[in-house]
Amino acid sequence: MDEAQRQGLDVMLMTLTVPHGLGDDLDGMLDRMMKAYADTSSNRAGKNARKRVSLRGTVRVLEVTHGRNGWHPHFHVLLFLDGGMSPDQVKSILAPTWQDACEKRGLPRPSDEYGVDVRGGQDAAVYVSKWGLEHEMTKGHLKASRSAKGATPWALLAEYQETRSKRSAALWMAYAAAFKGRRQLCWSKGLRDLLAVVEMDDAEIAAQEDSAAVVLAELTDDQWRDVLTTHSEASLLQVAEENPSEVQAFLQGVAAMAKAMAIPVPVIEKAKPKARRKA
Repeated sequence: MDEAQRQGLDVMLMTLTVPHGLGDDLDGMLDRMMKAYADTSSNRAGKNARKRVSLRGTVRVLEVTHGRNGWHPHFHVLLFLDGGMSPDQVKSILAPTWQDACEKRGLPRPSDEYGVDVRGGQDAAVYVSKWGLEHEMTKGHLKASRSAKGATPWALLAEYQETRSKRSAALWMAYAAAFKGRRQLCWSKGLRDLLAVVEMDDAEIAAQEDSAAVVLAELTDDQWRDVLTTHSEASLLQVAEENPSEVQAFLQGVAAMAKAMAIPVPVIEKAKPKARRKA
């Protein structure tokens, strides 16, 4: 984003959604949404719309949450533009191409109010720069687990770990099956070169890791569950930072606390059969 601004480009954040409801098939919705998005850059109407807003490139991210209206898949798209237009003007040009593409792919027509949202300037910078592009746009499990917009898949997985909820487990499995093999983050062709972005492979990233890192403790699943149950995450980090030799003792205390908090399972005695008297 800094490089884009240095080149005089505008950066806007566009969110694309479709109407959804309980019972919608996530995998099928994703297939149609991906095809609809591809149409917005490949068909004649989409190409003309992108030309009108002077679009130089995009970074597209696919996300999904689950709320009271079921699965909510959506795209976040960073728009890199030559400049000169307001977010409302960009929306008015790009929204019809998204709406038409969704209808042609068998999806409900996105509404004028919620189907496309475009934010620019400071809003886009704050959204992306709060944690950095790679965190804010791809690390959905770091966001608030519960909100008005629903729970992220990682929140569902955490809920299962804490409560063993069958509902959360089923939703997680549906998410995993639908997203397997899909690309979450996608740069448009030529944008990396335009912004002089250098991408490192895993080996290069590993070489930059702090070689002074020390393993203080390895937690079992049960220990981590106890930490979550007692809401001791922050305390564990504080102990590890200030007195690492006490981590294991701290975990033992947390386990005792979690055991004390456990709700006893009531014992239901079976009714004794009544004795029958012979006539």
